[in-house]
Amino acid sequence: MQDYLNALNIVFDYNKEIGHLDGNVAPIVADWPGQRYIRQALTHFHKKNENSILKKIVSVVPLLGPLHVTLNTKEQVMKIYYPFFEKLFHFVFGERKILAKKPRPWRTNLLLELAFTAWIEIKEHIVKKFIFLQKNIEYQVIMELLDNIVPASLDIYALLFRSGSFDNYVETIFRIWTLALRWHRKNYNKAPLAFLSDLFYWEKIEHPMREAIKKNLVQFNDYWVENMHSRIRATTSPKDAADNIQKQAYL
Repeated sequence: MQDYLNALNIVFDYNKEIGHLDGNVAPIVADWPGQRYIRQALTHFHKKNENSILKKIVSVVPLLGPLHVTLNTKEQVMKIYYPFFEKLFHFVFGERKILAKKPRPWRTNLLLELAFTAWIEIKEHIVKKFIFLQKNIEYQVIMELLDNIVPASLDIYALLFRSGSFDNYVETIFRIWTLALRWHRKNYNKAPLAFLSDLFYWEKIEHPMREAIKKNLVQFNDYWVENMHSRIRATTSPKDAADNIQKQAYL
């Protein structure tokens, strides 16, 4: 937690000159550690457990990162349903090709897109032909995968979030949370729930934050931070000192 507080203190020190946080809040769209430690700091501040936490921490609002949600969901879908996607991969690219247990994001996305677009074409025929298997557990698993899980993982960021479709986005976040809960997915069985809890609370007390997110959903994006992280990782190594990493970030 202290590392996050140190980073926020840099922002707070800069704010003394510009005053942007005076009477305002700063939404921080982050991955789970970013949300967790900021929430932890807020809890300690309100319970007065830590005297070192600055009062300005109340100006910070941690929010769920939609890009993290989609990447983690796709990764988990591939992991849980690997046998299905391995057969799909071999059917498309040949038996000699090997699908990694943890494919790169672009390949995962490709397989999900192939499965979804093919399913749209054949769904009607499959349902008619195998209607007698409606209560079969294997049939239900495949139907849920192709009808529910794959579309949710593909649409949550690329379609729903980026189009600003707030209600559908929130509904799909809930669906993804139920999947993460079922799969015992560490961190992401909690992160969406925290986001939903905040939204429902703001709605209950008629707080303007919920309406601000609804009207400006596409602005609450973690893409730019993740893009910068990727660029830094591409030009540094785990053995690099902090000074070198900072230098690369400036460049």
